[in-house]
Amino acid sequence: MMKYWFSILLLFGIYSAASAQGAQTYFNSSASHYVHGRNQQAIQTLSEGLKKYPNDPKLKELLDKMKEEEKKKQEEQKQKDQQQKEQEKKDQQQKEQQQKEQEKKDQQQKEQEKKEQEKKDQQNKDQKSKEQQQKEQQQKEQEKKDQQQKEQQNPEQKENQDKKKPNPELSEKLEQMKISEQKARMILEAMKNQEIQYLQQNKRKASKPKDKGKPDW
Repeated sequence: MMKYWFSILLLFGIYSAASAQGAQTYFNSSASHYVHGRNQQAIQTLSEGLKKYPNDPKLKELLDKMKEEEKKKQEEQKQKDQQQKEQEKKDQQQKEQQQKEQEKKDQQQKEQEKKEQEKKDQQNKDQKSKEQQQKEQQQKEQEKKDQQQKEQQNPEQKENQDKKKPNPELSEKLEQMKISEQKARMILEAMKNQEIQYLQQNKRKASKPKDKGKPDW
């Protein structure tokens, strides 16, 4: 492309020998800007030259070509920018998608860890409950065993304890008779002693030998 423009410039340089000196100055200045990559300055110079020399054909042609090339460059740059923008958008979407997938994966892992921890806690709770039940069962069995041993070793004490236990029905009857429990015990004890004495007397009478000369009656 650069060689092509150099050829055009050379042709215009030859042609400019027969042209007006003023238009040639603008042409040469514009060509110098263009060669050094200053396209905007080159176009501006040509536009100024055409204001003074509007009918100069080489200034018109060169300006049209430069404008056309500048337009083409702008379109290419615009297309390039658009592609870059689309690529950045695509990269951003991909990045966001990856981020979402990672967040979802992290959430799933977190929920799985939570479930495992809850399961572990429940197992520990069940194990402690089982151990507590076993401990209570053993304690009850031991208490029962100790009570049985205690009853076997001292049955009289158990009997006395049973006697000392309050009887709701008896207490109610005594209350109706207006007799205290202590007084009732004293009466029962006296009756018991009388019964014992009676039994002992009958036993002594039965143990004496009968007089053969006396009738049985």
